[in-house]
Amino acid sequence: MNIYAGVVSALLFSSPVFAQIADGSFFPSVRSINPGIAHQRKQALISLDVSKKDIHKDHAVTTGGIVGGVQTDVALQKNTLFGATKGSWVTFEALVDRETGDKTEHINSTTYGVRDVKNSASSNYFGGILDFKILGLGYATANYDTFYKFRVGEPPDVSAKDMHTVLNYQMLKAGTAFNIGGFTFGAFGMNKTSTGDYTYTFYNPTTGNPGSTEVWPAKTSANGYGVGLGYTSKTLRLEVSQEHMSADDLTANDNPLEIIKGAPASSRLSGAAEVRFGKLALGVRVRNYTGNFTDLEDLIPSNLLYGEMGESDTRLETSFNFAFGSDKGFTFSGFYSQSEAKTDEESTIFANGVTYPATTKSTAYGVNVSYYF
Repeated sequence: MNIYAGVVSALLFSSPVFAQIADGSFFPSVRSINPGIAHQRKQALISLDVSKKDIHKDHAVTTGGIVGGVQTDVALQKNTLFGATKGSWVTFEALVDRETGDKTEHINSTTYGVRDVKNSASSNYFGGILDFKILGLGYATANYDTFYKFRVGEPPDVSAKDMHTVLNYQMLKAGTAFNIGGFTFGAFGMNKTSTGDYTYTFYNPTTGNPGSTEVWPAKTSANGYGVGLGYTSKTLRLEVSQEHMSADDLTANDNPLEIIKGAPASSRLSGAAEVRFGKLALGVRVRNYTGNFTDLEDLIPSNLLYGEMGESDTRLETSFNFAFGSDKGFTFSGFYSQSEAKTDEESTIFANGVTYPATTKSTAYGVNVSYYF
């Protein structure tokens, strides 16, 4: 599956655009990927962000008697609270995030008629950074909870299953950043671990009644790094960066249906350019994802939308952002984005190793209020 997505966003101090790795962004309300750049902040702030994202996918599946393909709708709701102190010998950042999502796959088949397959998910995230100027340390914890319900047919011919997954993640980072004559360099290492339970409920194929329920525990661990090189002046910031995460080391002693899988190796190549004209700041960022490279703040879209990406699958993401206003006191803002991706991918319902063309369109919008001091 190859995904090429173009995302165009109009943003005012909006948290969806992340700072890079070698230097802090001209947009103060974004968090630091590299914990070693937090001390470069020029302002202290607290920020509240509320956003929503709607995705629709048309998937031309032809197996299983499907008529008209499979249509998928995903709705995401996200609330984010972010705070940071002004850069000093000790700088602090904290981010709290809550996201919920619902996924519905609409199916029409010659055998069973029209039906919906539903999947709901929620995630909570907390992350903090302490930057001691020469070394920054980051810790984050997140949980992902999803429930999948599948029903086909009527007694005495029923195919049904329930799958409840609860995963708990932890991320540790250590990084540094410095500049020489306007050129900036940053690097960090990271370790990600997860523990969780996969609860599977079988159903009687004749009566349709719930049968046995089994719980299969699993845990994963992976290591990664990020490096960035850039140039920063009072009015211009340029940066290129590379992040890499190893394949998951999966431990799952009970996995009879082979539905528990570790994530393959993944990476993210980014380029950013920002300019500032007085109170106006403009920026563009391009990211190329190889595999399902995941930030812990984005567990739901990574699983509901891109969970089937393999180690060599790629997708391209482009964003544009701007900001205008005072750098003290309250700032109210909002953002809007849209994207379209054309893919060839396997059906998550009829997994038979065959890929089918799909078109995915998404729209996101939100509001933000920040206080700078």
